Amino acid sequence: MKVQTYTDRVKGFLQSAETAAQNASHARLTLSHILKVMLEDPQGLGASLIQGAGGSLKTIQQQNEATLKKMATISGAHQLSMDPDVAKAFTFAEESSKKAGDSYVTVEYALLGIASQKTDPAGQALTAGGITLESLKSAIESMRQGRNAHSVSAEDTYDALKKYARDLTDAARQGKLDPVISREEEIRRTIQVLARRTKNN
Repeated sequence: MKVQTYTDRVKGFLQSAETAAQNASHARLTLSHILKVMLEDPQGLGASLIQGAGGSLKTIQQQNEATLKKMATISGAHQLSMDPDVAKAFTFAEESSKKAGDSYVTVEYALLGIASQKTDPAGQALTAGGITLESLKSAIESMRQGRNAHSVSAEDTYDALKKYARDLTDAARQGKLDPVISREEEIRRTIQVLARRTKNN
């Protein structure tokens, strides 16, 4: 695993997964721990990729949680070891991101790496949720829109408009905007104020 080639977000997920494994008194860090923190990410990149690939987020989370609950626990202080499938998944992620022309391994390729491990419980959870490598690859292409990852914060450039702006057209479709019909006077007055060369305090 070439951790120095991972984005800050991927490194953060690995650290969070280690903490989750230690807090649960598990002996090994597995792909199930990594998948768990990816799907619980507040920024929702992993979850939106799964939905974009047509997968069932609920099914994947339920199966992954069931796997984590079945894991044997150990008592006392212990050194966390790494499951061999973690190294395999990240080797796949590194190779895939290199083929895509990236300088860094991003969250989407880390998720692709997990999906590539068909015999691992985390890979099986993704398969049970309707995720295939092909559907995930097309979701990645759709999200990236031709962009490549050449910085440690590459994921921050994805869906920047969704992150910092509000889609008024979508809000209007959902009926979340106040009606503007029959409010000509207010609209005229707003345009008049905005069209001024100088603004009032």
